[in-house]
Amino acid sequence: MLTKKFNLEEVIAKRNQKQCGFIDLAQKVDSSQVRLPYMIVCGAEDGPVLLVDCCVHGDEYEGAEAISRIYNQLDPAKMKGTFIGVPAVNLEAFNAGERVAPIDWTHLDMNRAFPGDPEGIITSRVSYFYFENFVKKADFCISFHGGGNGLYMEPLITYTSPNESEVDISYRAAAASGLKVWWNLDEAPFAGSLPEEARKEGVPCSVIELGGQGVRVDHRDEMISISAEAIENIMKEFDMLEGSYEKVPQDEIKNVRIKYVHADDGGYHKLAVKAMDFVKKDQVCSEIVDIFGQKVNEVVAPFDCYIVGFWSYATIHPGNWAFLFGEPV
Repeated sequence: MLTKKFNLEEVIAKRNQKQCGFIDLAQKVDSSQVRLPYMIVCGAEDGPVLLVDCCVHGDEYEGAEAISRIYNQLDPAKMKGTFIGVPAVNLEAFNAGERVAPIDWTHLDMNRAFPGDPEGIITSRVSYFYFENFVKKADFCISFHGGGNGLYMEPLITYTSPNESEVDISYRAAAASGLKVWWNLDEAPFAGSLPEEARKEGVPCSVIELGGQGVRVDHRDEMISISAEAIENIMKEFDMLEGSYEKVPQDEIKNVRIKYVHADDGGYHKLAVKAMDFVKKDQVCSEIVDIFGQKVNEVVAPFDCYIVGFWSYATIHPGNWAFLFGEPV
């Protein structure tokens, strides 16, 4: 049973300071540790506790570098509240460059494992420790995701409809983020996801999805900068930092609900569209071509929608996500 203790309240009780480090959670076969990295900045004045995490999926890096950038830029003397950055929640997967942790024989997806299990496999145990000791102690959470090694994701932020004070926080964060694609998450797509389980505990949680194609570098710096700017803007919105920011004009925002569409067959994935193209229902978005160069299938739009994300590898397996289609709402 995971019994490691970490008292966040004690850490953040002392104002006007910053620290970073690792929490050791379990010893592995080689005597090294399963660990959780953290960065904490305690402002000179009291204020909200903002938790920003990344790499719940280990191959989704962009937000992790943004968290480090923001941590190193923040001056506690010029800040209110507490910034907590956890750049790699799933450090075992991060180290392996994979979506899930290879240390687990079940290859459990951490973003289906929350709130975790202190007596489960290691992904469940890390999920439990993180949820109990960090998520439940936050006033608001931003969780970064992306396309990982196989997908490209247009930068977007999730929100829930602003009908209560709790969900209004996520709407304000979306408006402050500087992102032009907003994913309405009134109906959570996955059980056991961090934002869904956090909201059950009264902790609003917005997801920022962006980038991907983790083995490529052509858009990496841009995505890190977009991520860092979103964090900084949201901190300004909630009076943690002084200063103004520029909001995206309302008529430039694309409000969508996203549908994941999987490939029925495998082969070469021949794209016929680009990110944020608007396509009509039944329009062909890609073709699946076999090793002999023959078309075996195609992926069509299920409704009039935007291309929010797509499989970016040359080849695709049956059952892989082919597209994320964004239906306007």
